Amino acid sequence: MQDVGVRGAGIRPMQPVPGRLPVGPEWSYEVDWSGIRLLADVEDGTLSLRTLEGDDVTARFPEFAPLADVVPDGLFDGEAVLLDAGQPSSLALFDRLRRADPRKARTLARARPAILMVYDVLRLYGVPLTERPLDERRATLGRLSLDEVGRIQVSPVYDDGPALLAGVREQGLPGVMARRRDTPYDAEAAADWLRVVAPAEAPTAPTAATAVDLPTAEQPPAGPALSALPPTDAGTVARGRHSRGQHSRGQEDPPGLW
Repeated sequence: MQDVGVRGAGIRPMQPVPGRLPVGPEWSYEVDWSGIRLLADVEDGTLSLRTLEGDDVTARFPEFAPLADVVPDGLFDGEAVLLDAGQPSSLALFDRLRRADPRKARTLARARPAILMVYDVLRLYGVPLTERPLDERRATLGRLSLDEVGRIQVSPVYDDGPALLAGVREQGLPGVMARRRDTPYDAEAAADWLRVVAPAEAPTAPTAATAVDLPTAEQPPAGPALSALPPTDAGTVARGRHSRGQHSRGQEDPPGLW
């Protein structure tokens, strides 16, 4: 994996590792969006998009260019999401990545736009943020009003991990990302970012399930849905607490995703 430049200094992207769902106030939770991981770097008002391997895919996602109009200098970690029948689709993304012709990419972006789900900010207006804890970086991200950009959405953060995991299982999503709130952005801190696969079967004990607002082909989600889905078994349904603000790779996933 290549390091991605940050004002001339290399930064190694963090990557989640598989694990069991951790529970506790020191953890925050996000949906695993089944997207392609991107670092969006805006310098001097120009956006560049790179994969974890360092490949420049800016021309393949022209719908993300307005990010530079809102933040002329910043480095963001997130993932591109494309939908198929209302669900995030790895295959649809792989098809987009194959389109190297900028004119074809613009045509696809108009017909079937992707959404950039952003979940971290690593630099802002020349100031590196990687040494700051996740909660502080997320608070900074929330003040940037990125959701006002047409195809940009800040990935929502939830406090109740078990409820979110139950919700994504109900809605057919791959799983949940769990991140420690106090951790800096450090590629060596593998245990601080876990990917939890949604179970194929409902849990034996009743579990309240948080509903997740999925993006639509026309518009990004306005925000996370707070209504709860009923648990598989009868029981009390609780709402999943959240704050504003991700994919399990199956063996059949195309290369280049995560």
